[in-house]
Amino acid sequence: MNFKSLRAFQLIVERGSLSAAAGDLCLSQPAVSRLIAQLESELGLVLFNRTGRGLTMSKEGKLFYDTTKDILAGVDEIPRIAKEIQHGGRHLQLLAGSHIARAVVSPALAMLQREGSKLRCRLDVISDVGLDELSGGRHFDLAIAPITSPVVPPHLEAHRLFSVRVEAVVPRSHRLASRNAISVSDLADEDLIIPRQEESYGQQISRFANRGASAKTFVETQSSLIACQMACDGVGIALFDRLSARGLHLGSAQFIPLEPDFWMTFAFLHPRGEALRTGAVAFVDAVRQVIADFIVADPLNAAAVRLE
Repeated sequence: MNFKSLRAFQLIVERGSLSAAAGDLCLSQPAVSRLIAQLESELGLVLFNRTGRGLTMSKEGKLFYDTTKDILAGVDEIPRIAKEIQHGGRHLQLLAGSHIARAVVSPALAMLQREGSKLRCRLDVISDVGLDELSGGRHFDLAIAPITSPVVPPHLEAHRLFSVRVEAVVPRSHRLASRNAISVSDLADEDLIIPRQEESYGQQISRFANRGASAKTFVETQSSLIACQMACDGVGIALFDRLSARGLHLGSAQFIPLEPDFWMTFAFLHPRGEALRTGAVAFVDAVRQVIADFIVADPLNAAAVRLE
């Protein structure tokens, strides 16, 4: 199957138009149309509906894209991988959710840099990494992700790294701000700011918030970091952890423990049967040191974060 045809399909979907895809591919619009027609013929599927106003994705096209988007992302990586091989080997490919990348990956890389490490890496950051995102065609050498299920996909090896206690982030002016702890029932009828439930981090938070409570979601956002910031701005109550909030300005809000305790465990994962690449062990050690430094910096941190 022609990689260029797959790339054309991906670009039309993600860029929203045939003309934008043609511009990215440095091809004419008729040439891109021919690539799509060739792909549809090879697949035996109608990927787009043709109208006088352009292309709209068909039901078959949407299902094909949703099922293969990770594979398509891998196809997009081929030129980069080839280029890195030409220049003496590829980088260590890291994958992390946005809040974990900011809280632990960035300071770990900075630590290695100060120590004179020659590690060459590439970091892919997506809103929230879960095991589902690691089960498709996405290429990575090392990922940091929450363990949302005791069952790890058979093609992955998981090694527990750290656990965090999720707490309520409450504006200081809120009626619950003076509490030493907040129970699930205390959240009933409160305005909650919840990460999208289809994301692994947000999924667990939503399950906890709805456990025996009639909590109402006032704002739903794709980013748990934005949820935390909104709580600081007085929008409502967010559920977050201290480690992920590292470096945020929290002067107008405070963390309050939840009852019962709600912990989330993160692991580093890599493809099963593959030895850790050069630099991966040093990187994991640096992550552990960043977390250890965070724990000893404040007794409140020590009660809310633990190394596994």
